[in-house]
Amino acid sequence: MIDNAGSVRRGYLDFEVGQLHYRYSGSEQSPLLLMLHQTPSSSAMYMRLMPLLSEEFFVVAVDTPGFGSSDALAGEITIAGFSEAIYQAVSGHFDRPALVFGHHTGAAIAVQLAFDHPEFVRALALSGPTLLTEAQKQALPLAAKTIPCEPDGAHWHVMWQRLRAKDPEADLALSVREELLAFSCGDYYEASYRAVTEQNVAHQLSVIDCPALVFAGGRDQLRSAVAPTVRLLQRGMATALPNDAGTYVCEQQPDAVAALLRRFFIDVVEAR
Repeated sequence: MIDNAGSVRRGYLDFEVGQLHYRYSGSEQSPLLLMLHQTPSSSAMYMRLMPLLSEEFFVVAVDTPGFGSSDALAGEITIAGFSEAIYQAVSGHFDRPALVFGHHTGAAIAVQLAFDHPEFVRALALSGPTLLTEAQKQALPLAAKTIPCEPDGAHWHVMWQRLRAKDPEADLALSVREELLAFSCGDYYEASYRAVTEQNVAHQLSVIDCPALVFAGGRDQLRSAVAPTVRLLQRGMATALPNDAGTYVCEQQPDAVAALLRRFFIDVVEAR
């Protein structure tokens, strides 16, 4: 038995062509809660959130293939490829269904998981859902365009400006972490955003038949997708995060996110 409520530990899970790095917290006997991160981050973005949920759930946060400390995919970079690798690794090791939470790119992967493996996903929580407008689809890959390294180090400043633009008031240590992760994932930054734009998320949402909670912060660029996402889902419902919450809400306001997730997922567990 693994029982580390209030702490976060790390390990590796196997998938077809490599290993998936993950963080975990709580008792393995509790309901499994899988967390999927945004681009270009890693499971590190959930370090403050995980202990807040570890009394009720066994929280597992994975690094998406090619990000953080996880191995890359073998071929084309797609949301379906990310989803399948995560499914192989998590279901192969823990062998039971999961409650799934995804933020931004993680939300796209969560939807794909529920579409491809409905028997695995008990319920979905989507923060910043990726039901994009055509304008957003055009702009998203450009916002993550690969920045080539320069001898004078100018690439560090260009990336720093890009990441600070997401939230100019973010803690500097958070921005440093994100910049290091952005460069360490290489072309996967731009490619994962392109994969999000190519996913047929509208069709997938309309087919999914599990409880789903959808939300975004008031300063989240994807907040406009919440209502149309709920309309497509068969069992979807919307809720709200604080008006000042943005892309780093899981780090900056983890108590607010934990409260939403706890209420929703406990209701799902108790209904079965």
